[in-house]
Amino acid sequence: MKKAAPTSKPPANLKAGLVLVVVIVGVIGLMVWALSSTKNYTEVSVTPLVSKVVEPFAMPDERTAFAEYAGSESCKTCHAVEFEKWKGSHHGLAERRPNDKMDLSAFSPSKTFQHGTQTTQAEKKGELFQLTSLGFENKVESYPVERVIGHDPLRQFLVKGPRGALHTLEACFDPLRGDWFNVYGNEDRKPGEWGHWTGRGMIWNQMCASCHNTRVRKNYDPPTDTYKTTMAEMTVSCESCHGPMKAHSLNPAIKTNWTRDQHSENCAGCHARRGEITGDFVPGDSFWDHYQLTITDGSDIYYPDGQIRDEDYEFASFISSRMYHSGVRCMDCHDMHSMKTILTGNQLCMRCHTAGGFPKAPVILPEMHSFHQAASAGNQCINCHMPQTTYMQRHPRHDHGFTIPDPLLTKQFGVPNACNKCHQDKDNEWSLAATEKWWGEKMNRKTRTRATLIAKARQGDQSARDGLIALLESDEMPHWKASASLVLDRWVDQPPVTEALRGQLKHEHPLVRQSAARSLEPALQAPGVRVGMEALLNDPARSVRVTAAWALRDSLDLNSAAGKDLQHMLQLNADQPSGQMQLGQFYFARRDVPSAIKHMETAVSWDPNSPPFHHDLALIYHASGNLERAIQKLKDAIKVAPKESQYHYELGLAYSEVGDMTKAIAALKEAVRADVNFARAWYNLGLALNGQSRIPEALEALKQGEAADPTDPSIPYARATILAQMGRDVEAFSATQKALSISPNHPEARQLMLRLTR
Repeated sequence: MKKAAPTSKPPANLKAGLVLVVVIVGVIGLMVWALSSTKNYTEVSVTPLVSKVVEPFAMPDERTAFAEYAGSESCKTCHAVEFEKWKGSHHGLAERRPNDKMDLSAFSPSKTFQHGTQTTQAEKKGELFQLTSLGFENKVESYPVERVIGHDPLRQFLVKGPRGALHTLEACFDPLRGDWFNVYGNEDRKPGEWGHWTGRGMIWNQMCASCHNTRVRKNYDPPTDTYKTTMAEMTVSCESCHGPMKAHSLNPAIKTNWTRDQHSENCAGCHARRGEITGDFVPGDSFWDHYQLTITDGSDIYYPDGQIRDEDYEFASFISSRMYHSGVRCMDCHDMHSMKTILTGNQLCMRCHTAGGFPKAPVILPEMHSFHQAASAGNQCINCHMPQTTYMQRHPRHDHGFTIPDPLLTKQFGVPNACNKCHQDKDNEWSLAATEKWWGEKMNRKTRTRATLIAKARQGDQSARDGLIALLESDEMPHWKASASLVLDRWVDQPPVTEALRGQLKHEHPLVRQSAARSLEPALQAPGVRVGMEALLNDPARSVRVTAAWALRDSLDLNSAAGKDLQHMLQLNADQPSGQMQLGQFYFARRDVPSAIKHMETAVSWDPNSPPFHHDLALIYHASGNLERAIQKLKDAIKVAPKESQYHYELGLAYSEVGDMTKAIAALKEAVRADVNFARAWYNLGLALNGQSRIPEALEALKQGEAADPTDPSIPYARATILAQMGRDVEAFSATQKALSISPNHPEARQLMLRLTR
């Protein structure tokens, strides 16, 4: 099941981002409010930058496509050993009909369990397995189980919903413990919420089907909001990984010879947190033509060192690792058919990390390397370098980033370390002392520097900027160049950052090109950026093309290949509120405000508890001149996310625009209360207070703004003008000097300085 809740509930303002959505969803450009004066302007899998004719994605006819599949049973005779391994694997049991052999113990005798304020009952009546729970229309009803997804350590159950949808219940069964539990843990989700099992967040057709079955066609119809989902075969069949094999079954001489990268990218489509571009990946295709990968960026989806935080799966972590960069691929560790590791324990790692092992792999003696006894858990490679995180309450998963435990990062930025995950009776200082004793200066390695830069960038620390630029210009791995590109977005209006990102638009790896394009979107007016972005409309990787198309959506030729790909992607994801938000943003950029409002209102109605939908709808209402509705939607966003400083800030600017300065000041004060380092909020608060002749308060607010952002010359200049108006010329002179020290050519500050020195 894709995107079920992790053990820890994510912050409210990330809920929309937890959907399986396209990762280029951005925000509409900020409104030009009355008080605002901000300016916007090695051995890896790559798609070679070669000239080719770019064609838009065309969904093959379903009947023709499915006719190329022979079904798993056709493989059994010739591939008996492989078939038996697969049949009982997690892939072979990924989705199935309920049956007595596997499910009777969960339903008979009848079982009831409490979760939050709700109760769910599981029982078998006649031939039907059914679950009785609070469901559609806020009624307690009995729902026959249509399908079971997953095997162990948990199983989820599908029931019919309206409009051709199947829904995945929150009631899960643990076959190892033999008990029922709530996949949401202690949460008490209710009907009407996006994340409740009756909501769109748990619709199998969008969230689960494509990774639990073979060659799925979602077949969503936007006008009627209905599904007619079909597939070549239920479960992750042989052909789900090997591709359609009917021709091979008729003539065994017909075979497919894939590269090692193609094999891994066949896995990646389901073992990655990603957004769909086409909805029709076929084994052997390039991952980068069908998906937008979610990686370490400015959000907290991953920790700054790349460790998984939210439910992120394996692929992005794997390609961030030194092992992947050195040429290791999925099947070097996993049996292709059972998907179990090919050796157990440290034996698996020692295949490479011994003399004569994998090229370039360092030779490691586990006991000397780990400083733990041979038989201890601490001497197991995976416990230190592949720590586990539990998702869906019962599913521990290994991190595939092969990261290095670093208690210093824990101390400075709250990044987990494997030492304290194991030694829970010890504090972080104990772990830090141990690593410093054992490894000393070796801990000051590239991984620590990189994680520190990303963590500081997330905090808005300007000191991280130049280090990230240097990372882009280094021989760093593509994943981390892409991550650096994404976290540099907050400084994209600064010429050194713009130039560094422009340079990455021609990187050999599509993930880097795509990430640089995402960050450059607000800087299209900067020299050379639009030209570079337009060149990407013909990029060999579709993920890059649609990213560029999205950035240029206001002027995009919709009949071009990139234009058609973007429209296909938008329609593919239109069954989710995040997809409706993207459509709203698309039409807003195309200056079709009525359509933009329609789609944004749909997003809000489908998920009223996600603040970004209210927020972006407010921006569109403002653009249409409906300030009353804009203010109301900002207030709705604040109700859902009361600590989001940006929403309070924009509400203050909106109130100032309608002339209600009392409410404007109150809202701006809430903005800086929520984020004391919000320099622009302090700046606008200072101007608003000055407009109300509250001079001491205005000057204090501007001082706070200067402290929050000492690189912004407009703040000391504003303070200088107020002081000059009061006749406090000495102080005004000092403030003007400060503005000019930041920006020597600041025209208004230069004029004020001339007046003050006459």
